[in-house]
Amino acid sequence: MSSKLMTRWMCFVLAALWAGVNTASACPMCKLALETDDPQPKAYMVSILFMMGTIFTLFGVVASFVWWVTKQERRALEAAGYQHLFENGVTKSSVPAGSQVG
Repeated sequence: MSSKLMTRWMCFVLAALWAGVNTASACPMCKLALETDDPQPKAYMVSILFMMGTIFTLFGVVASFVWWVTKQERRALEAAGYQHLFENGVTKSSVPAGSQVG
């Protein structure tokens, strides 16, 4: 995936998340809790955001690491002359010529 496409995808995801922020405040009990002067409901909501942020950060780090390792491994295989492995896996059929399936 090119960096331009990745940047556009990330912008789309952030825009979708930003658009969903207003719907999260539509809960009647949350609205009532936020209208009071008690800081406890706000602290509870912030703690939820931190917990969600931790999960999303961990998932993003692991996914990015797997993507990076795959990219490095592919480059190493191409440099070692194993390009035909990638080409055969995509262009050749797994059924031998002359065989009938079914």
